[in-house]
Amino acid sequence: MEKPKRILIVATSDIHLQVFHLPYFAMLKAMGYELHAAVEVRGNGQVEGIDQLFNLPFKRTLFTTKLFTAYGKLKQIIDAGNYQLIHCHTPIPAALTRLAAKKARKLGTKVMYTAHGFHFYKGAPFGYWATYYPAERYLSRFTDAIVTINKEDFDIASGKFKAGQTFYIPGIGVDTKRFNVDNTIDKQKIKAQLGLPTDSFVLFYAANFIYRKNHQFIIESLNDIKRQIPNLKVLFAGSGVLLPAMQKLVAELNLSDTVHFLGFRKDINELLSITNISISASRQEGLGLALAEAMINNVPVVATVDRGHKELITSGVNGFLFAQGSQQEFKQSVLKLYHDPALAKTFANRSAEHIKKFFIENSLAEMDKIYRKFLSVSKDDQPN
Repeated sequence: MEKPKRILIVATSDIHLQVFHLPYFAMLKAMGYELHAAVEVRGNGQVEGIDQLFNLPFKRTLFTTKLFTAYGKLKQIIDAGNYQLIHCHTPIPAALTRLAAKKARKLGTKVMYTAHGFHFYKGAPFGYWATYYPAERYLSRFTDAIVTINKEDFDIASGKFKAGQTFYIPGIGVDTKRFNVDNTIDKQKIKAQLGLPTDSFVLFYAANFIYRKNHQFIIESLNDIKRQIPNLKVLFAGSGVLLPAMQKLVAELNLSDTVHFLGFRKDINELLSITNISISASRQEGLGLALAEAMINNVPVVATVDRGHKELITSGVNGFLFAQGSQQEFKQSVLKLYHDPALAKTFANRSAEHIKKFFIENSLAEMDKIYRKFLSVSKDDQPN
């Protein structure tokens, strides 16, 4: 019996879907597919393009019995759904999905997994390799397709894993509609609203306050930089569990006049308009959308050496990459761009050109090809 035109999307939360996947849902809907989603509701539970949403307890830790509950419910959903395709995202939900879909695969359902950045990577702690690598390698045998968003992950998955097929796409796509450059922004007005002097030299870091984003590294570097950039201001946009600890650290280092905690923001474009350098100290990234957004907005970037950042930045060509944990390299990179505005402008212009390959249109085109390998899509079912 032919399966209905129905797809199940599995991910950590409804917020993840809202932030990253709406253009892909629109493409699948245009092909005539009914879309279901299994997530933990952490937002409003409303995701555009999803016809039915299941709320499952996908917790951020492996050390909870609620994952057994999530697995049981997920298996019931999959067994009853008669899906043509199951597309899973993020490690824990993806692991549960591939185990729960064994029976469905025998009945013809295809299982696809997009890896938004494996937890094992060059330079990762040994424990990550010892834990996540064997798990992903084992689960790959229950996967018809693995989609990777950076070349390091693709090389590992295609060379070592047992999935039916492995693909690389240029990131999940930078949505230029979200990140449009607005040249009419009144920069001095924005600085005034934030309480910044008109001559401020602004470093901007858009990232939630979690261990992986490593805000502590930035904060502990600032006093040395400030000695050479007296008008230095640092803007942190984001929320998260480590925010109180970082606020305490800033106070202890007498940086309260330098560092501004802005919380969650929707006006990133406006903040980038007053930014001199966009920075990232992330320990790992699948790609690095915050930097991509800065590059679209013609802002020079300085970031850690990381598989995702290396997709976006060629150090010394369109930005600077510094070694993980090297405060000296970070400070030198910032100071070079501070003292050489012409170089900063050159980096920004080159980045604005380079980032075009990561635009959502290109990622959608690649995913369209991949989906059509696993879906019964007629020539008439073309996305608008």
